[in-house]
Amino acid sequence: MWPVAGAVLPQAMAIALSPVPMVCIVLVLLSARPVRAGLYFTAGWIGALTAAVGLVAWLTDTVAEGHEESTRDGVDVLQLAVGVLFAVLAVRYWRKRPDPGTPPPRPAIVDRIALLSAGGLLLAGAAAALANLKNLPLVLSAGTYLGGAALPTSQLIAATAVFIATASLTVVGPLLAVVLTGPTRSARTLRALETWLLTNLNTITVILLLVLATVLIGQGLDLFR
Repeated sequence: MWPVAGAVLPQAMAIALSPVPMVCIVLVLLSARPVRAGLYFTAGWIGALTAAVGLVAWLTDTVAEGHEESTRDGVDVLQLAVGVLFAVLAVRYWRKRPDPGTPPPRPAIVDRIALLSAGGLLLAGAAAALANLKNLPLVLSAGTYLGGAALPTSQLIAATAVFIATASLTVVGPLLAVVLTGPTRSARTLRALETWLLTNLNTITVILLLVLATVLIGQGLDLFR
């Protein structure tokens, strides 16, 4: 199980380090009722990731029964395709980077998320996890790898849980910090983090995409074994 879980950790960390969801949870935790709002957002995030990765892994595992070799080839093709997609996106984000001294544009959700209701926060958490040009291919990539690894059901569930826990570190971590230290003491750090993330949004995204492209293309090259 652990080698399989380890193989999808790059995808999990890329989801965790995606800058827009990180900005979203910071803004949620700066709202009037930070712990309550953070719990709703986190529930939406974890629920959406669990449902999506679990479904993809289960479908892949079902298809793989009796077709292990072709399933493995299909997983490799998907890894290659997602890796190439991320390489193209990295170039695109690099070319769209703001000029030196010019602040990057604020994502539209940033100015609205602190005003959402409980239901809106659940949906925002789910959208931050999946309605994202970078995260959805990562979920598909990880889910197919997990499902195609021919693990027993209990080990597949455990490996999927490791993936989701890792992908949720930067959402759950700030929430726990606010719970433990209190909203007032954590507010200054959260505001500084928000400013840094928004200032370096494009740079973080480009670096993440390049690293992922390299990892996924390297995994996908197993197709030519």
